Amino acid sequence: FIDWNGYKPEIQAAARDATGRELKLNGDISLSVLPSPSLSVQNVAFANIAGGSAADMVTLDSLRVHVALVPLLTGKVHVTSVTLVKPTIVLERLADGRANWELAGAGQGASGAGGSGGGEPGGGGAPAVTLDSATIQDGTLVYRDAAGGGAEQRVEGLNATVSANGLQGPFEVDGSLSYQGLPLSLQASVG
Repeated sequence: FIDWNGYKPEIQAAARDATGRELKLNGDISLSVLPSPSLSVQNVAFANIAGGSAADMVTLDSLRVHVALVPLLTGKVHVTSVTLVKPTIVLERLADGRANWELAGAGQGASGAGGSGGGEPGGGGAPAVTLDSATIQDGTLVYRDAAGGGAEQRVEGLNATVSANGLQGPFEVDGSLSYQGLPLSLQASVG
């Protein structure tokens, strides 16, 4: 019964404050509680750095996040699945040496969430977060290195599922992709 689209300006401002970049939520935001809490955001774009080869570092058709209900009631966030639909991620190093994956303000956010008090009872940090799986559907990953001569590497048709026992791992990866026109399958296990 709540129009979550009304919260777009606040969400976008929080992202700008945390990263120094614009987050554009061009589509609808929906949140449901039953049968399990889930969030869906359509048509998302995250800005690139000034001077980057593309206006946006990340675009995606949709993001879906499902969370277990019972742990939420105890102050824990148990993400059962995250799905990125048609993400395009452009990672690049500019000729002046700057890299677009280095975010302004990221240091302050990382130290607050990763400190010893984060997620601990009475610690005053962010709630404990666990993640079961993340899925990428029809993704594209582009790496450009203007500092190293302008080489571009492109992975397309990326379909992968990453299963985890938590944000620290271990991780299991299973998927497929196309690199330089060659179809490849991917399986990995990281402890």
